[in-house]
Amino acid sequence: MKKLLALICSPRKPSNSELFAKAVAKELGSDWNLELVRLVEWKIFPCRACYKCLFNSCPQKDDMSALLEHIANADALIIAAPTYFLGPNARLKTFLDRGLMFYSLLDKLWGKPMLGVVTAGIKGMEGYSKLVLDGAIKIMGGRLLGTVVVFGAFPGEAVMGVENREKIRKAAEALISNRPIEEESEIRCPVCGGDSFRFGSNGFVKCLRCSNEGNWSIENGRLRMDIAVGEHRLFLSYEEAQKHADWLRGMKERFLEVRHQLKPVIQEFAGVGQTIVPPSKTEESREVSE
Repeated sequence: MKKLLALICSPRKPSNSELFAKAVAKELGSDWNLELVRLVEWKIFPCRACYKCLFNSCPQKDDMSALLEHIANADALIIAAPTYFLGPNARLKTFLDRGLMFYSLLDKLWGKPMLGVVTAGIKGMEGYSKLVLDGAIKIMGGRLLGTVVVFGAFPGEAVMGVENREKIRKAAEALISNRPIEEESEIRCPVCGGDSFRFGSNGFVKCLRCSNEGNWSIENGRLRMDIAVGEHRLFLSYEEAQKHADWLRGMKERFLEVRHQLKPVIQEFAGVGQTIVPPSKTEESREVSE
């Protein structure tokens, strides 16, 4: 039996994110077993940017390592997040900020079928949520089967109606076949397949998924993208992902080489500004003194 793990990034219970994942699991049939991770219930601390996880294990005493083991042992992954103010819920970002830990499990994560689900209360107001979900799966080394955008404000609406039921069917079909969902957009990055771009002057264009750059033009009334592989290759192949991990590990040695040059710069700004102490810290200090 195959294991489908659903990473639910909504604080609601039940949420449209969770209900959609469950609906997809039901569509898969008895050959699949669904396991749910509600991120709100897991202790995931913010990344300290110490880079220790690239060499040994993360010093944080939380649930992140256990969560990554569950993801590594699953046959497929769904990441489902609601839209909050035009972006995905912050629980997802906290998880992704610990992404340096992905490299320790790259062999198990690379090529794993992964599906993104974005829910939004108002049609057309998903903002940049899909871009984040697409990027999250690529950064993890997964095989991006697509990110489904589902509209429904109240719990249950995401699995109601002809349009949403069709999205459930296509999501399940993608997981079973391990083939990406066919997208409506005809304009895609030729490097990574992304569909979000930043346009500049003189025909400049940058893919917001893979960060590679190029030029755009109009040919026969159609938009043409000429984006080439540049320096940003971190998730284009397993070998490039490993190279990026090695580059990150090398940053420790580079820092040791230049830290004496950086110290005077840091000291120059040491006394600039006044830090406002949050009320919670003031209360903690008062309780300790009493």
